[in-house]
Amino acid sequence: MVLLLEIKLFGMYQFTYEDLFVRPDIYPWLANVYVDEEYRGSGVCRRMLESVKQNAKQNTEFNELWLYTKYIDLYDKFGWEYVGNIDTCIEEQRSQRLYKLKV
Repeated sequence: MVLLLEIKLFGMYQFTYEDLFVRPDIYPWLANVYVDEEYRGSGVCRRMLESVKQNAKQNTEFNELWLYTKYIDLYDKFGWEYVGNIDTCIEEQRSQRLYKLKV
C-alpha cells in the first residue's frame, strides 16, 4: 500500500516473503511501514494499519503475517500478537519485538 498526496509519498507498507535474514523460516512479513514525519500524529498510520488485514485478505493467500519492530504498544492496538523479543543481528538495535497477525 502506498499513500500519495499529489506526488508526495507520505505513507506506505508492503507484504514480502523475506524481511529478517536471521529467521528465513517465518514468512510472510509486513515490512517497510513508513509515515513521513510531517504526517505523523495525523491518523495516517492508524488508517494504514487498519487496512493491513483486509488488504492481505483481498490481495494475497496469506493466513498470517509477521513483523518485527522497535516500537512498543503500537501494533498491539491493531490485533497483532506479541510473540517475544528477537535478536535481529542489526547493529543499531539488535533486540526487537516480534509480532504475528492472523489474517
